[in-house]
Amino acid sequence: MKNCITLLFILISFQLFAQQTNWNEGSIKKHWQSNGIEAYEGIYEEILNSYDVKIGVTPYKLAFLKENNGIYKLIFLNGGDKSFINNWRIGDIKASLSETATENIFKVKWRMGDKTISENLHVAFDIGVMKIYWSHGTIDTYLKLYPTSNESVRKNQEPSKMVSGTGFAIFSNGIIVTNYHVIEGATAINVKGINSDFNSKFKAKILVTDKTNDLALIQINDDKFTALGSIPYTIKSNIAGVGENIFVLGYPLRATMGDEIKLTNGIISSKTGYQGDITSYQISAPVQPGNSGGPLFDSQGALIGIINAKHTGAENASYAVKVSYLTNLIDLIPSTPKLQTINSLMGKTLTQQVEMAKKFVYIIEIE
Repeated sequence: MKNCITLLFILISFQLFAQQTNWNEGSIKKHWQSNGIEAYEGIYEEILNSYDVKIGVTPYKLAFLKENNGIYKLIFLNGGDKSFINNWRIGDIKASLSETATENIFKVKWRMGDKTISENLHVAFDIGVMKIYWSHGTIDTYLKLYPTSNESVRKNQEPSKMVSGTGFAIFSNGIIVTNYHVIEGATAINVKGINSDFNSKFKAKILVTDKTNDLALIQINDDKFTALGSIPYTIKSNIAGVGENIFVLGYPLRATMGDEIKLTNGIISSKTGYQGDITSYQISAPVQPGNSGGPLFDSQGALIGIINAKHTGAENASYAVKVSYLTNLIDLIPSTPKLQTINSLMGKTLTQQVEMAKKFVYIIEIE
């Protein structure tokens, strides 16, 4: 019996030791400064729902780290359910991750608050966001805190990771609208979906940007490009009213949802955005990572906004930059082309509007 107890103690001690590392936030940042950082590596903080906040849950703060042996881990830095907080110390392994055939999705062995292991989940990364997908349908969202755009961390020179957003044509000569945050820091920009061809990529360059309002104009800069055709929608000059019907087109979560264009619809919920931001609308149409840069249309198919954010703490609260800020940016283009004045989507059914507009909504891939 004594030998059995000793063996059990050794096994438990070994298991606990295997869950522990010497990492802390400072040493992890130093590691990245010395060795470089890959696209999805960084420090992430959980976005809690209102109930968790109410009962006193502290958001998890985790570091997604690829160690020198090539193994991916989520390292515990802080937070969690107060019932289990004493089970954890800085540097403990919160999860072990293994790559899949899709580069931004990982299979996960996740340690719960009591350190039991759950394997029925996966993690997906997008621009500035990490999402935990549980088998029962819950999605936990984490916001990337480090490195920020202002913090200089050498990018790892291994093969680049591809991330993507949405963009849409505004001129037939290849000028496309997207968000600034989609193309920020890009070393290469490619456009997919020209003439509904998703097997071909067209190189693009940045024309003008508006970081403050999260807008960018890019232009296809590829020898094989000819033209986009006549744009079927116009820019609406008036502010949309609360309660107006709207619809959104884009390419969210391509890793799991594929490259087919996605439609969501709803209403204008508010003429102001997050915390009363007058540059944006709040809409009820749900959006996901990958929708960024996509068009927001009114019921007549007129362009009224550019999708750029969602409220992760509330259901069906998304945001779009008003088109007046886009027209200001367009005015900065040298020899500005003439905007479309005929709205071919007007009077059509929603199905017809989507069929016509989707040919001018594209996948924007950046490296």
